[in-house]
Formats: sequence, C-alpha cells, structure tokens
Amino acid sequence: MRSLRLALLICLAALCAGGCASLPMLAALDVMNAAELGKTGYDMAAGLNSRKTLNMDHSPDAQAEARLRAALDRQGGTLRWATAQVSQGQAYVVGSYADRQELERARRATAKIKGVDQVTLCLFPVGSGQGRAVSDGEMRDNILRLSGVRTPDVRVHVVEGNAVLIGRVRTRDEEEQLLESARIAGASSVQNHVRLFAAR
Repeated sequence: MRSLRLALLICLAALCAGGCASLPMLAALDVMNAAELGKTGYDMAAGLNSRKTLNMDHSPDAQAEARLRAALDRQGGTLRWATAQVSQGQAYVVGSYADRQELERARRATAKIKGVDQVTLCLFPVGSGQGRAVSDGEMRDNILRLSGVRTPDVRVHVVEGNAVLIGRVRTRDEEEQLLESARIAGASSVQNHVRLFAAR
C-alpha cells in the first residue's frame, strides 16, 4: 500500500512538473497565432490597434467600407478574407485569390460600390509566397519595426510575401523609410499607396 501511494505521488509530481513546463511553450504558440492574425505584439505595444471607444463610425468612408466588405463576403472563397479599406472615396482591397475566375469576380463585385470613386485591387495568387523564411505576420512586424513609423494613419499589409503600404505620412523621408524597410524585410514586391498629408 505504501509503495502504491509513493508511485502515485511520483506520477502526480511528474504530471505537475510537465504541465507547468509546457505553459511557456503554449504562451509562445498563442503569440505566434496572434501575429498571424495581424494583431501583433508590436502593434499592441505601439497602441496602433487599440480601440478607445465603442462608438460606431458613421462617416461616408466607413459606410462605403462596410458595403465593400459585404460585396466581398458575398463572393465567398478567399475573397471573404480580403481586407477592405476606404479613405476619401479611394478603396483598397488587400488579399489573395485562388484563380482567374475569382479575380474577375472581385473586379465585378467592387466595380460599383456606393461611396467609392476608385478601387485598387492588391490581390495576389494563393500559394505564390511559399518557401519563405518568415511568415507574413513576421514580415509585417519587421517592416514596422525597421521603419520606425508609428502612426495609425499608415497600414502595412503583407500577403504571400508581398508588402502593401497604404495611408498618409508627414514627410517624404517617412515614405522612403517605409519602402526601404519593406525591401530589407524581404518583401517579394512592394505596392506603395502612401501619400503625404498635404497631398489630396
């Protein structure tokens, strides 16, 4: 009986030690998962994705963006995961497409959205970025970290290893720093849709 209790205690101690030892690994996997979803530790530290209020945005751009997202959702496939952004009537759709038919569906679906004057499709073929050393989330983090640009007015997207820069910067130096950082981070291509604040 005594040896049975001793064996049971040893098993419980081993289970507890193994369970506690696995917690750092689980935490690391959780951080990696968050990075893949786009809300990274760098963003959280910089406060770029924080929501300070729950007020609804009823601006014309926000309404046009909602209509654009709904149009992409109706298409299904990989288009439902595309990111839509509208600023001053200019729309950007960033994501991937599975085949030529899906790309054509994206063009047709986004052609006549109320409140959107022009649509720029930044779509890349699914699987075209395979074999890279870093994930899209890691590359995005590296671009933000290297550039030093910390403003919610600039969005950096990485899809299949291709960088898409959207938003407004204060100076040409900030724009050049973003472009150079994307190249250093190893982006296959860089689509620059960044404008100066003064330019309209």
